[in-house]
Amino acid sequence: MAQTVIEKITQAHALDLARGAELHAGDFVTLVPDHVMTHDNTSAVLQKFEKLGVGKVHDVRQPVFALDHDIQNRSDANLAKYAKIEAFARAQDIDFYPAGTGIGHQVMIENGYIQPGGFCVASDSHSNMYGAVGAVGTPVVRTDAACLWATGRFWWQIPRTVKVVLQGELRTGVTGKDVILTPAASTTATRCSTPRSSSRGRAWPG
Repeated sequence: MAQTVIEKITQAHALDLARGAELHAGDFVTLVPDHVMTHDNTSAVLQKFEKLGVGKVHDVRQPVFALDHDIQNRSDANLAKYAKIEAFARAQDIDFYPAGTGIGHQVMIENGYIQPGGFCVASDSHSNMYGAVGAVGTPVVRTDAACLWATGRFWWQIPRTVKVVLQGELRTGVTGKDVILTPAASTTATRCSTPRSSSRGRAWPG
């Protein structure tokens, strides 16, 4: 059976596959992602990492810290949190982008961490945007991120791929966000990778 691009990229990053094995949607697999991005929640991930008792990040090239969520908060508490994140990054020799650099996912793409054919995760629900450059991006929770720091790997179930074709023109008042949220709300799109194409013909419902 032919593989989708998601399956091919996943296979290229998978561990412990039997010789000749071919991965497909629904399979559970252990992966080594290229990078794991965390933002302000690096502080929460760090707390979980410290409880693991590991001490040293497994592969310091994997994590990327990009502070971008609460940068307008100049309170002593928030500045102290940011300082602790930066200190940990320096101590572990991890790439660190301070508040004001930009949105974390854009930082990842603009600085070359995300490459076509790559597999990257982030402790943020918007990490699937890495598909825009031909990579696989998927979110992980904070515990997963901490374990990634400690081991360099995580497990994942390969999603189905559903093609979505949009036809026609947008009605007045309909935005790009509406276009993505409408099919995403469909149960068909749950746990799927959704390549999209568009063509002219009939009006997209508003």
